[in-house]
Amino acid sequence: MATHSQQPPKGILKPRASPAAQAFSAGPTARDVAIQHAQILQHRKDLEAQILDSLILLSEYPRHRAAPYSAADPAPADVADFKHHVRLFQPSDYDDLLIERNCNDLCAYTLCGRPRRQLGPGGEWKIMPSGDIVRRKDVEMWCSQMCAKRALYVKVQLNETAAWERAGIPDIEIDLFEETRPAESEADRTARELGKLKLEDERQAARDAAALAMERGDSLSNLNQNMAKITLKEKDVVPPKASNVVFGDDDHLLVEGYKSKHATTPNTGR
Repeated sequence: MATHSQQPPKGILKPRASPAAQAFSAGPTARDVAIQHAQILQHRKDLEAQILDSLILLSEYPRHRAAPYSAADPAPADVADFKHHVRLFQPSDYDDLLIERNCNDLCAYTLCGRPRRQLGPGGEWKIMPSGDIVRRKDVEMWCSQMCAKRALYVKVQLNETAAWERAGIPDIEIDLFEETRPAESEADRTARELGKLKLEDERQAARDAAALAMERGDSLSNLNQNMAKITLKEKDVVPPKASNVVFGDDDHLLVEGYKSKHATTPNTGR
């Protein structure tokens, strides 16, 4: 009698995935998110340390102080180094640099090697030869009024945005007070203005993407932000048409357009 080999029974449930496959399909774990946040914080700390090192270095600039170099015409190497180190400064970092240079008894302008002014003993305020009354510390920061203009000309170009939001932007440039730009055509000027607008849009998009990635724990490089364009249009208001109603003598007795049956016009006859 022939016997048939029996097949082992098959389960109707789906096979369970391996732990590695489950972890991959479940998305980033809490550990992955924590590591990513730690890397972001470490990147910020590294930039802050870099800015502090630049501040200490620039507090003793310039390296070339002898003739023919001066604050109005500094050495090209000092100019290049100054622009490189100060490009990621915030205005508050630049203020700290001015104070550090004064602590070294130098003019607060980084590319000036002359000592700062000393007005001698006196109070907080000082009467200048021109008759102006100014704070003593505002005058003693510089060697001259021109260096004050040069330093403030650099400060107004700095951005309040955090350094880690601007570190990867190559278009940040710092100009000096005496630098002369070559004549540019109208097309070049328009292209430069459009470049500034594009740069600001990219900065805002980077800030939004970083905030969203920090909240969700997503990867900044793979984050695609879809933005909906919303157009606000003011509604046209049409003024009411002028009414042609002619009021009668007893219209003062109307209440919300209706006249009571008992309302009569008083008889003024004698």
